[in-house]
Amino acid sequence: MSWFIIVLNILEFMACITGLVFWNKFKNSYWKWFPVYLGVIILTELIGEYLLHVKKDLASNIALYSYFGIPIQFFFFYWLFYQQFKPAAKSKWPLISAAIYLICLVTDLAYISKIKLYFESFSYVIGCIFLLILILIYFARFIKSDEIIKYRTSMMFWVALGLMIFYIGAMPFFAFRTELYRQDKDFFYTYWYIQFGLNYLMYLLFIISFIWGKPK
Repeated sequence: MSWFIIVLNILEFMACITGLVFWNKFKNSYWKWFPVYLGVIILTELIGEYLLHVKKDLASNIALYSYFGIPIQFFFFYWLFYQQFKPAAKSKWPLISAAIYLICLVTDLAYISKIKLYFESFSYVIGCIFLLILILIYFARFIKSDEIIKYRTSMMFWVALGLMIFYIGAMPFFAFRTELYRQDKDFFYTYWYIQFGLNYLMYLLFIISFIWGKPK
């Protein structure tokens, strides 16, 4: 198993533990579920790595991420943005995003994934696009509010920044990785290293959000 994956698991674990250490700071807000989510992610990663590297069961590994690992990430962050936006009118966007992503996910798993397409996952691309929309809506509102003055203590600022860096930066890799590998293996592996770096940075920003941030 690659050291890149091991480092990623360590950072995921560190983010979860940091959240638990600072639990009292946000235990009465919706942020209390963020460390729980991170715990689910690290558990999913470990199970997936066990299936792939120990059991040599690629099909079960893919199923784990397709049916659970990736969907829970999108649904959780849509929910987090919903909590951040409500009761403003913009709170409808996370709900719309979740509904469209769910439709695309079911369609993808039931039909589209069986067709040989240029991109890897139709639902993943759609999920990333709607996550980008929510991030842009958040930052547009953030820079116009008084909250920007206290950005250092804004948990959502650090989380949204981390999401933007990873999901937007790595989306082309995960959406087109099979085609990238076929077309240019050197570029594929270069991008493979880059997406790990983006992932590391995202979890480091999550850790910062727990340490510096104060719940809204």
